[in-house]
Amino acid sequence: MKPKSTKTAKLVGLIRPEVRALKAYRVDETPVRIKLDAMENPFSLPGSVQKQLASVLREVKINLYPDPSGKELKESIASLWKMDPDLMILGNGSDELIQAIILAFGGPVLVPVPTFAMYEITSRALAQPVVTVPLGEDFDLDAGTLIKKARQSKARVIFLASPNNPTGNRFSDKAVKKILDNTTAAVVIDEAYYSFSGKSWLPQLNKYPNMIILRTLSKIGFAGLRVGVLTASPGIVNELNKIRLPYNINSLSQAAGVSALKHRTVINRQISTLISERKKLYNVLSRMPGITAYPSETNFILLRTTSDASVIQKKMKGAGILIKDLNGPGPLKNCLRVTIGTPEENREFLRTLKTILDTA
Repeated sequence: MKPKSTKTAKLVGLIRPEVRALKAYRVDETPVRIKLDAMENPFSLPGSVQKQLASVLREVKINLYPDPSGKELKESIASLWKMDPDLMILGNGSDELIQAIILAFGGPVLVPVPTFAMYEITSRALAQPVVTVPLGEDFDLDAGTLIKKARQSKARVIFLASPNNPTGNRFSDKAVKKILDNTTAAVVIDEAYYSFSGKSWLPQLNKYPNMIILRTLSKIGFAGLRVGVLTASPGIVNELNKIRLPYNINSLSQAAGVSALKHRTVINRQISTLISERKKLYNVLSRMPGITAYPSETNFILLRTTSDASVIQKKMKGAGILIKDLNGPGPLKNCLRVTIGTPEENREFLRTLKTILDTA
């Protein structure tokens, strides 16, 4: 009988080379006092709202399949964001919707870099070629170069995260419009951070049949529900629904989402607080020696250090505060990303960072 390790090696060898060549998307699971690495809303729902939510969830019949289209949740989201529920697809997070788009359209897939890693990871996992176009020094789009690359490569999908992760800026309307007007590809505008910028391409949806808009409930306080939202023209929605996995939004997420979205006042108050805290944090970081902070329209701030960012991140983690280390060759050299936390968390982050920089 052959050793199990040999059998395992042979099985691994059967996995497609595109998958074996990938590096997994890593999530730092280090237990810390203050977690500022994942763009989560730091505020819990008020106790009264949590009790109401618990009451709703007790009534969910988990022995039955969920509503396959998530009709009631769609209507709640449509009311929140002024969308047409009939032109909406829900996903198990935006990740599932990104995968569905690439499955449907195929590649080449074109992405500006740096941007959200899952566009490229998912494309390569699905054996689709990826074309990258560097962002400018101000992290805005070079529309001319992107359009040229799209035509040369015959790109089928272009992903534009706006506001962009990890840079925090929203791409200029002029550049995005130029791309929409001059490419034949599906242009996916990922507005995951829309609530923190207040600006959207949604009103232009009817004008651009090649535009797809993505949003998510994760950033406004419901990351644990894993609910992504896609809206597009009727033809695109119809085709994407053909490959959407059945029952992809579980019953508990649907019920919790409907219940939670009734509390708009709470949601809006938390978002306003985070925007206010972002401004305060940016102002302090901008004056801090050894730090360059980049303007943000999200719930995080990108910052560049004059010393080794990875060392700073490790020292922060040692002090019980987790931020994202983006340090590597290229445009994010010595960069860190910090999520906007509660006022208390932000103050402690600043105190700790100052201490680390002063003793470097």
